[in-house]
Amino acid sequence: MRGRWILLFKRGNTLKLFHDSCGMRQVFYSVQPDGIWCASQAVTLATYIGAEVDENEDLRRFIQSKPFQSEENLWPGDGTPYAGIKHLPPNHSLDMQSGKVERFWPVKKLQPLAVEEAVSSACRMLIGSIEAIARRSDIMLPVTAGWDSRILLAASRGVSKQVYYYISLHPGLEEDSPDVAIPSRLLSRLGLAFHIHPSPEQMDEQFVRINRKNAQMRDLAKTRIIYQHYLHSQGKVNISGNYSEIARECYYDYHPNREVTGAFLARYTKLGKNPFVINSFDAWLKGVKDHEKWGINPLTLFEWEQIFGNWGAIYSAEQDIAIEEFSPFNNRKILTTLLAVKNSFGSRNFLYREMIRQMWPETLLEPINPMSAPSFLRKMGKEALRGGLYYGYQALKKGSGLLTSKRKEETT
Repeated sequence: MRGRWILLFKRGNTLKLFHDSCGMRQVFYSVQPDGIWCASQAVTLATYIGAEVDENEDLRRFIQSKPFQSEENLWPGDGTPYAGIKHLPPNHSLDMQSGKVERFWPVKKLQPLAVEEAVSSACRMLIGSIEAIARRSDIMLPVTAGWDSRILLAASRGVSKQVYYYISLHPGLEEDSPDVAIPSRLLSRLGLAFHIHPSPEQMDEQFVRINRKNAQMRDLAKTRIIYQHYLHSQGKVNISGNYSEIARECYYDYHPNREVTGAFLARYTKLGKNPFVINSFDAWLKGVKDHEKWGINPLTLFEWEQIFGNWGAIYSAEQDIAIEEFSPFNNRKILTTLLAVKNSFGSRNFLYREMIRQMWPETLLEPINPMSAPSFLRKMGKEALRGGLYYGYQALKKGSGLLTSKRKEETT
């Protein structure tokens, strides 16, 4: 199933709640004497049930820490700032009578797929998703120089005349950036309009106040994108490439021989050594002890449930005041199809390149995520220090996108 949704499932005397594959429609819950209370935002639920801010000292220090702020309020585990309020992670259901949370996926091992079969199946699903939403709504598609927006651009070929392609500027993203210049050239070569939205100089105070009250809006540069949508995009649906990275690349695979612990996850999410963070990740790891029989790297599940299920879902909720977001990759079938391809290193960009070539080969006429030589050497140096020299070599061999050039793309 695609889209953002919450379902209640009743069988006999059992009533369970679960949400979309990646938890884009968030569920926060609290077990109260009069039953289970749920809301799409922790702050909303806290207001209704009178929950107080949790006084746990480690949690308080974490919220006030620089890592929490610099990582855009990335939250570890299933907790919240409020005592007695929890967050339902993706791939889990909530029993509405007992308050018990159970994992319902994965339950069996992924069956390996050949590249050709996976590419064909994933292409059909992506094209079908975009054409289905285009029949129902006015749609917008942001295009950058990256993989995720490029594959969605390719999938939109059949409805390209209906799509509003754009990029929103914000502090840190200027018109001479590759994320603006490359799609501008590419859309021109494809004979399509490309719209560059200027960054608003300031945001209306009422907008900030209402959004912060309802979604605990963060003070980020990209918040101006939401404000731009608030002013001009009401009634449209924004097609997002979010959640694609779950299937495309697991950054934590740079450390294939390291023991995965809460401390490891805290360090490599850059959240520091706070005991609240470590304990939260350790608690999550207990729920993936069967990962070997599922055939899924626990770090892929970590990115799915802890990164995108928390941090990714926050941005979707923040946008609700302005625009509805639809991500074709918020689809368990697409993600598992791509994950079922045997992969000996961290990136599946070779799959994406083949999918793009099949759906709309001309969209490869401009480079994807090009790097200057100094940037590439700095990246390779960092990866070598982190044990990723093998990954860097394999990525270059497979053309996974670490280094691209216009000439290389034009010959594909």
